[in-house]
Amino acid sequence: MKRSYHSNLAFLDLLFNTLLCFVALFAIALLVISPNNDDKKIDIKAEFLITASWPKDINDDIDLYVEDPFGNIVYFKKQEAGLMHLDRDDLGNSNDRIQTELGMVEYDDNREMVTIRGIISGQYVVNVHAYSKREGVPVPVLVTIDKINPFSTIVSKTITLNESGQEETVCRFILNSNGDVVSINELPKSFTRNAW
Repeated sequence: MKRSYHSNLAFLDLLFNTLLCFVALFAIALLVISPNNDDKKIDIKAEFLITASWPKDINDDIDLYVEDPFGNIVYFKKQEAGLMHLDRDDLGNSNDRIQTELGMVEYDDNREMVTIRGIISGQYVVNVHAYSKREGVPVPVLVTIDKINPFSTIVSKTITLNESGQEETVCRFILNSNGDVVSINELPKSFTRNAW
């Protein structure tokens, strides 16, 4: 006589064990596949930081110009040249709001910054230019030149811009091969006079 069982217990047991194996393999895979944190690191190298800032309630477009010893000029139309980079072209209040996935982000400081990422010996020229004067008042523009490694402020000077198109030389500074400032002068040089 033959007995017949109509139970699915063996099949369910086998199915459960297979599912358990897949879950265990998935957990092991998550542990083994970890993101490489070195890819997320950004090497920030800056030797000098040149900043032009003006009052946030003034809606004027002020531009920063920096020339390196090779004649490369960084400004709003050419934001990167050689070892220099214009980090932000500030248009006054015009580009202060940025729409992101999380909502509206407001940046209400009026500030342009140029980063010099390496040492090239020679003369650098720093100018400010009133590209567009929308306000009827003079604009005090604070320009600072900071050496980053080791930190020291080389120049901190306020330039007053009164009208559109006015360009002023903040300073010329000369670096030696070690990155030390060996000379500073205020001999004027124009970058915008023949550009338009």
